[in-house]
Amino acid sequence: MPRDGTHTRNRILDSALLLALEKGLAAASLDQVIEGAEITKGAFFYHFKSKDELALALVRHVAELDRQNHAKIVQRVEELSRDPLQQVLLACSLTADLVAPSEPNPGCLFASYCYQGDLWSEAARKICESNFHEQAAWIEGKLKQAAKLAGRKGKSALAVSPAQLAMMFHSVFEGAFVLARTYNDASLFRKQVLAYRDMLEAVFKP
Repeated sequence: MPRDGTHTRNRILDSALLLALEKGLAAASLDQVIEGAEITKGAFFYHFKSKDELALALVRHVAELDRQNHAKIVQRVEELSRDPLQQVLLACSLTADLVAPSEPNPGCLFASYCYQGDLWSEAARKICESNFHEQAAWIEGKLKQAAKLAGRKGKSALAVSPAQLAMMFHSVFEGAFVLARTYNDASLFRKQVLAYRDMLEAVFKP
């Protein structure tokens, strides 16, 4: 294993992420992060000067993981279908499978950070905004293509704009985590995302 500090840094981020989803990073102490990572305080402060710096690094880390996952889903659905609407529907299906019904603590870091004022910096907000925009832009582009195809087939115009439908994805995605935690039922995440998928399909029906 290369001794460049990456392994230790990732262990710190993994520990912080687990705590953030369990109780919120604001409620977690640095000692708990350090204990979870199984490192020394010296090792922690070698990588991060403060909890605020860790919080921002964690947002960047999760955003990059999300981008990678989104890219994999996009590649997969574009291999499976050439139809833009079907690509979005398939992407919803794959997204619904991200959380297992038996997941003990489903949650989203971005949703958690939005309500932690001391950690929700402008830099963190911009990272989340960029992440959301990238995913919504892909959905919007596909839905616009689907609307054009529907128009060529003589179907009526959409009553809702593709942009709003695309942004709704994150409302459902983040809200599904809230419902899953509130009802203590991880299966609700899958059900809500699939309900969004079915709604999109219904919107495009003649």
